[in-house]
Amino acid sequence: MGIKAQKDDWIIGTSPNSQGNKLIYAMEISERLSFETYYTDVRFEKKKPDVNGSWRERVGDNMYYKDQQGKWIQHRTIQHQSPVLIRKDLKHPFVFIAEKFYYFGDHEIPIPFEFQELIWKRRGCKYNHDHEIVKRFLTWLEENFDPGVLGNPKDNKECKKSNSSLVQQVVCQSIHPDVRICSANKE
Repeated sequence: MGIKAQKDDWIIGTSPNSQGNKLIYAMEISERLSFETYYTDVRFEKKKPDVNGSWRERVGDNMYYKDQQGKWIQHRTIQHQSPVLIRKDLKHPFVFIAEKFYYFGDHEIPIPFEFQELIWKRRGCKYNHDHEIVKRFLTWLEENFDPGVLGNPKDNKECKKSNSSLVQQVVCQSIHPDVRICSANKE
């Protein structure tokens, strides 16, 4: 993800416009790590893909590190195997860690009309969301939902629902005026 988010920024992911721009996830960034740091940090060992594990273990996203010559190596995985996807992954070799998050997945929820301007409906990045709207959105989220995993991935055939959908919208926002804010659409 090529956005320049940092600690205390918020990222939200929504379904495509054709599916109603519903909220799939929201996360408050607690850390921004390079792929190498993510790969070697023992806290994220379980995020490495295990091709023989459960569906959750098979789709781990901790899969890139550099060899002694500085060349990127991909951990054995069942996903992101094409050269195009690997190049796309490595274009922005950072991950965002969130200790506080809401993952709705197949239980995606409509975003109230008053917060629709937070949805970025095209490619690019936007850094100037109204802080009051962001604060009200976060208050609404926290008052109506408990943090954590609240649904399964929509595109996972091993889960109850097997709808295929991509998270296309990404918005990150900080409620602190001195912290960078951005929104982006990832198609």
